[in-house]
Amino acid sequence: MAKFTHTGHAIWIVAMIAGLAGCGENEQAKPVTKPVPPPPTTTHIVGGSVSGLPGSGLVLQLNGANDLAVSSNGTFSFPKALAKGSAYSVTVKASPSSPVKQACTVVQGSGKIANAEINNIAVACTTNSFAVGGTVSGLPGKGPGNKLILQLNGANDLAIASNGKFIFPDIRLPDGSDYSVAIKAIPAKLKCTIKSTSAAFDKDTLNIVSVTCSKKGRRK
Repeated sequence: MAKFTHTGHAIWIVAMIAGLAGCGENEQAKPVTKPVPPPPTTTHIVGGSVSGLPGSGLVLQLNGANDLAVSSNGTFSFPKALAKGSAYSVTVKASPSSPVKQACTVVQGSGKIANAEINNIAVACTTNSFAVGGTVSGLPGKGPGNKLILQLNGANDLAIASNGKFIFPDIRLPDGSDYSVAIKAIPAKLKCTIKSTSAAFDKDTLNIVSVTCSKKGRRK
């Protein structure tokens, strides 16, 4: 009986050790899964061309930020690239101001980025133009021979019969251009003088001269 008990105990120990060995083999056989890195983001540059620009002051924006100053005609591109599928919008933040004031328009300035660079945005700048006028005082009123005649740049006659503001019709001068207003004819028995002014009627009309008339021999 003692021998039987001892043998059975040994068999039980061997079986337990074999079971433990089998568990270790199963744990080592499990594969290790590594995370897959995301694909790289595809980005593209946004740009185009500028025309009609004689100087500086033009500032463009991409999506309401990313200011880009442009000082010459030709191609431009924003340094910041945008991801594929992103929306883009190019606008004018500041208009050119030197040597002349201009207004610029953007064509094909918005869209969504596909699989290529954006290089077809067109920015066209044109020089602002202004109506030309002034003021007259001292005219006696309407009547034969009571018209004051002014000239703009040696032509463009304008007959004035009453006091107040005047504007040369159908004439606009580009910003920065030369001009000369002169008296061509004076009403009878009057003398008229002209002088330059620096005031403006509004943002569209230049008030460049002041004409004052009075009766001959009368002191002011």
